[in-house]
Amino acid sequence: MAREPERGLALGREAVESARQLGGDVLLGESLVAYVLCDALIDPAHARPLFAEAIACTQRSGDHLMAYFLTNYAGAQALRAGDIPAARAHLQQAAQAMQAVGSETMDLPVNMGWVLRQDNDPDGARSSFEAALRISRRNGDRFGIAYASLGLACLAADAGDWHRAAALHGGAQALLDRAGQPWGELEARCRQDSLDQMRAHFGAEQFERAYAKGLALSSDEVLHLVSERPS
Repeated sequence: MAREPERGLALGREAVESARQLGGDVLLGESLVAYVLCDALIDPAHARPLFAEAIACTQRSGDHLMAYFLTNYAGAQALRAGDIPAARAHLQQAAQAMQAVGSETMDLPVNMGWVLRQDNDPDGARSSFEAALRISRRNGDRFGIAYASLGLACLAADAGDWHRAAALHGGAQALLDRAGQPWGELEARCRQDSLDQMRAHFGAEQFERAYAKGLALSSDEVLHLVSERPS
């Protein structure tokens, strides 16, 4: 129902109403998941209490994997809304759920990296983005490598490491182009703000030259650049 959220919302509402009558956290939690994901696309504010209920159901039922999915998603939603304390709280819950599962994904450290950047903790943000990079490289996930690279590019620009930032931005875009995916809403916004910051520093012509160098890098060259520690 990702492309038909209104239809999915109606069906999800029916499922939740039936699950409430039948009782049981497993059935209600699964029904709420389908409902809340559609609702979040239409009315994020209305979806927030439903997220809380769905998370509580999955935690009571012991479904750590679904609890991770929901809390990480809720954290990303809060990030997009600019509610950093809520995003941090949800992502901390997601980390606990993922630890219980004994697995790891790149999504959580990428999202936490943006939270820490907003918290003016560049070292913590860098560690999170580098963790996402390691996971993505181990899994051969070019999409994840691009997202981790974007976070590191933004941090380089924040620190005034302009040429490295421009090359990293170009390299991140090249990786994403090869993965055949667009940037997510949050990442697109952070990327654009960072690019505007660099254009203001360089001037348009000099920036485009520096950015083009990163865009022309091979995947291996981007990985080498992004794995270097800033001086």
